[in-house]
Amino acid sequence: MKLSYAFTSPINPASASHKLTRAQVWAGLMHKSRDPLRFVPAIAECEVLEESAEGLTRMVTFKPGTGPPGRVKETVVFKREVRADFEMVGLGTTISNIISAGEGESDLYLTFTFNWNFPDIQEGTQEAVEKVQQLERMAKEAVMLTIKQIREMVRA
Repeated sequence: MKLSYAFTSPINPASASHKLTRAQVWAGLMHKSRDPLRFVPAIAECEVLEESAEGLTRMVTFKPGTGPPGRVKETVVFKREVRADFEMVGLGTTISNIISAGEGESDLYLTFTFNWNFPDIQEGTQEAVEKVQQLERMAKEAVMLTIKQIREMVRA
């Protein structure tokens, strides 16, 4: 089964205690790509294997039931303060973290897009329905937690 999903949240809602800039959010996404544990509850371990200005390669271990079993090699490609693209090598799963602008100066949005591949799950089954619900919850949680963690990092 293949599943695509995207979730977007405003970075600077009216209730935000501190308005974040694009540069601050980008710095937070760069930190998240190197050390994702405080941003992505599904990840148990991460080891960066190599890094350049264009991206990095890392080995990730997911908590049981939240991602592929074992260590997963991921490549991350940075796209100049706009986008970070994550690919689980050989698994057919990709994730993008995108910063987009609105009309106002501090009107920024964070979108995570997900293209998951679950070859062992049959579409239309109860297992598929439950997996979709789980992933939609995880996607929303990941975006909201990322914004929260970046805001806390900037305040510190």
